[in-house]
Amino acid sequence: MKSAYGRQTPAPDYELTCVEPGSPMGELMRRYWQPVCTSDELRDLPRKEKLLCEEVIVFRDKRGRVGALDPHCAHRGTSLEWGRIEEEGLRCCYHGWLYDTEGRCIEMPCETAEFRQAMDVWQPAYPTHEYGGLVFVYMGPPGTEPLFPRFDIIDPDRGEDIVLRGMRLWGDYAVGMVRDCNWLQHWENIVDPYHLLMLHQRISGDQFDGALTQGKTDIGWEKTPLGVRYNVIKDLPSGNRMVRHAECIVPNMFIIPSIREPGTSPKRKERGTELSWAVPIDNEHVRGLSIVAWPLENGAPKPDWKPGTDTIADIRPGSFLKRSYEERQRKPDDLEAQEGQRPIAIHALENLAHSDTGVVILRRLLREQLQRIEQGLDPINTVRDPSSNKRIPTGAWNTILSPAEAAVLSYSEDL
Repeated sequence: MKSAYGRQTPAPDYELTCVEPGSPMGELMRRYWQPVCTSDELRDLPRKEKLLCEEVIVFRDKRGRVGALDPHCAHRGTSLEWGRIEEEGLRCCYHGWLYDTEGRCIEMPCETAEFRQAMDVWQPAYPTHEYGGLVFVYMGPPGTEPLFPRFDIIDPDRGEDIVLRGMRLWGDYAVGMVRDCNWLQHWENIVDPYHLLMLHQRISGDQFDGALTQGKTDIGWEKTPLGVRYNVIKDLPSGNRMVRHAECIVPNMFIIPSIREPGTSPKRKERGTELSWAVPIDNEHVRGLSIVAWPLENGAPKPDWKPGTDTIADIRPGSFLKRSYEERQRKPDDLEAQEGQRPIAIHALENLAHSDTGVVILRRLLREQLQRIEQGLDPINTVRDPSSNKRIPTGAWNTILSPAEAAVLSYSEDL
């Protein structure tokens, strides 16, 4: 027996897990557009949101422009979450100072226009961008904003009959998105396919219907131009072969192909339908936001369509957080497994094995990007050339091969 008496718990891996301003990972995250809310959440009231350990007030003025301001009014510090949205911006409730979406104070009702112009007050603000039903902010150094990357699955010009929608993976449920833990222990779970076989199959009973729980499994990993993906090959009882990839895209994006693939009909590269972000709220909480490529039927979103991953609520029975403690103990899920690693997983206490290869590659890749930031270079997936920002290829999909195809096609053909 190894006694636990007197054991000291090391500090978390500050370099990779902590995202406050000035921290290594916080600075890396701030070099990318980060989603803060869905577009349809910006209505007639401002929203107070927190991400990367900072609070912002997000609003849409009555002209349709979006702003993200520091919460505390530059006058005397009242929170702008109590402000009033108007045609030209957001008005503080206390003395009526009016700020436009860039933070410029354009009206001081208790002062003269000449005095306001002389003061030239600006509320600290961040640039915003809307795409695919999500609102993004850029929290990095002024003037360094990259283009928003148009990945293939969220490019509306890809020639498919889809509409892009923003979804918040949050609230009282959402199995794949956890609330009370560090962002990294959710994100690196994407390249941990062994937990599919153990947690979701052997421990909790087949939580996925379809090919994922069938047949012999061969697992590997590789770096991609965007990040890291796992490679799963399954020889199914039907004789078909399933080739599956899920991909982590630096710094905190991911794509998971359908978990409900039955494996019965041959197909090539059926891509995931969601691009998701594991957005750090602070060091101990994570928010999930996605752009979903929703298929259309007669010009309207298909009413019976469901996303293909477990990152959207209502995918699996019993996924609600309101399950009893006993139910959660008997059939734990991603929520229990990831939150159970502590609010911030202690990497110094881990004993990583061969099955953790994807996690090791991913952490190493993140550290490489931290070095690039220190050297004054752009990290990967920083897009600045408009000509290269069209249908950026991603690497997550399901392929199903017939027995005849499986006999002649090799894995090297990028299935």
